[in-house]
Amino acid sequence: MHGSDGDTTAAYDAAAKEAELRAESATWDTSAPVPAGPDDIPIVDVGPWFDSGDPDALAEAAAVLRRAGETVGFHQLVGHGIDEGERTAILDAARRFHALGEEVKQAIRMDQPGNPGGVGYLGYGNRKLPTRDRGNRNAAFIVKHDVGVGHDDNLWPDEAAVPGFRTAVTDYERRISELAVRLLPLYAAALELPHDFFAPAFEHPLWRLRLTHYPPGEPRGDGGFGIAPHVDTTFFTLLLPDGPGLTIHHAGRDEWIEVPLIDGAFVVNSGELLRQWSNDHVLSTRHFADNPQPVDRYSVPFFFNATADFVMHCLPTCHGPDDPPRYPPFSYNESQGVVQGE
Repeated sequence: MHGSDGDTTAAYDAAAKEAELRAESATWDTSAPVPAGPDDIPIVDVGPWFDSGDPDALAEAAAVLRRAGETVGFHQLVGHGIDEGERTAILDAARRFHALGEEVKQAIRMDQPGNPGGVGYLGYGNRKLPTRDRGNRNAAFIVKHDVGVGHDDNLWPDEAAVPGFRTAVTDYERRISELAVRLLPLYAAALELPHDFFAPAFEHPLWRLRLTHYPPGEPRGDGGFGIAPHVDTTFFTLLLPDGPGLTIHHAGRDEWIEVPLIDGAFVVNSGELLRQWSNDHVLSTRHFADNPQPVDRYSVPFFFNATADFVMHCLPTCHGPDDPPRYPPFSYNESQGVVQGE
């Protein structure tokens, strides 16, 4: 797999990687996660940088992000500027959607002929995203944006059944996608790149927004999951949860740890796209979700990717004579898009 930056002889086989991950995940012992320690998941505060534009404030946040990316692959993001009202509105929209009757939701079920792939309603017990032998104990509503796929091309429930839902999702789409783009210079700084390095790759980003419902009281340790252990296919993911339930694998400790809920924070993780682009310098961390609590749990992850056909070469700060590129140039469509069924 090693070669020069222009070597295309060892193409990345995303389908084979997903099959390998699926087999490997069956061996992961997730039965006894432990609470995260105070330093296990770094807190990245972008507020001082956002407020001032001060390069020193950017450098300070980037240093924490770099440590998080290299050691655990997750961090808590604060100071992001999306206020409590905006966060509450999208979680309320998720609750209202999932309270609809099944007939209304099935009318916009995922993967109907003639509609974009991977959007609409994904019912409870699904075996998709990730694909595993046992069904995922969640239901979800998913919208996406891509070249040729805009807001109106997605599947939406009848407005009369859930008034204002589409507007609430549209408002949050705009805010969270703006935040994601605004964070790109932070990732560039963390990787010791020019601050505008990632801009050409994200002129038309591909993203998904998922409104997920985990019913209450599912038993832990019976082999089932709210969402099965997996790694994200993304550049990064911004997760807004309304309660605990996320568990990640801490590579340094070789333990599964429970991610704490920090008021107002997004839980952020890097995915396979950034891991490959960075020549494995940034982690893509396995994780799962469940809901052992006696109340419903809702979460809203935003999956952020580069323009789907943008060809990514190994980042210039992530390879050298003793660390040659492990992957040929690739695009999302050629790698992670295969896994997602684009």
